[in-house]
Amino acid sequence: MITNQQLVINNFEEKLKVFTHAVSGELTNEEDFFIANTEIPTDTFNVLLPKSPNIKNAVKIRHGIDNFSFKEYPFSTWIDAQFLNDDWKKLIQEYDLKESERNVMMKLENTLNIGQSNSHQLMLTPVRNNEELMEYKDVFISLFGGSPEKDALESYFNKFSQIKLGSEVQMFIGCIGEMTVTTGLLIETKDSYGIYDVMTKETFRGKGYGSEMFQFLLNQTKDKQKPVVLQASEDGKNIYKRFGFIDVGEMVVFE
Repeated sequence: MITNQQLVINNFEEKLKVFTHAVSGELTNEEDFFIANTEIPTDTFNVLLPKSPNIKNAVKIRHGIDNFSFKEYPFSTWIDAQFLNDDWKKLIQEYDLKESERNVMMKLENTLNIGQSNSHQLMLTPVRNNEELMEYKDVFISLFGGSPEKDALESYFNKFSQIKLGSEVQMFIGCIGEMTVTTGLLIETKDSYGIYDVMTKETFRGKGYGSEMFQFLLNQTKDKQKPVVLQASEDGKNIYKRFGFIDVGEMVVFE
């Protein structure tokens, strides 16, 4: 039987696949790890994802990391805290990767009892064309200030092909009048739905727009019996608990 933590990892892996494919990047998929290489210097989308506590292909893992290093591409490693044994710690230390954050893995058993959200201000719509994709991008990269990552993400989205995403991926924007203020992403896999990128422009935070987008995403699930997974910051997890999500594990991020 698939564990709750594996549900989170599998859904995240699917997200990495589609968002790498959308820019014609390179994927390395092995039994014990997964590497997404967008060929763009962004540690948001260049990711090493361990899938097992047991390292079986250390040579291939090093090859993937060395490829990032050779091209001077930043990348991040997202690892289930339960996988952080001596072997993975040694590999992480070998490449001088530093812990940057920890996220709470969370799960909702189903969406049978999610109420409809009503708003007189926020217009929530799917991303249907390139203009709306650029609005999604503007909210997304606004969180990165004047950092090099912001420039890398600009390059990423300029290369992005929404056509390559497939029907299992749904991107949404929330607008007030003509202004896009919030985003959300829903990904369906065989075993779960995953929610990502619930972001709100800084000047519009604290007004409930992010929560409204989140509830809207839950309402977009077609199979109401299927669980929903996500990764939350310590600050954000209480919001999701109000919708019935429970903690199921911890993801540690190294950069």
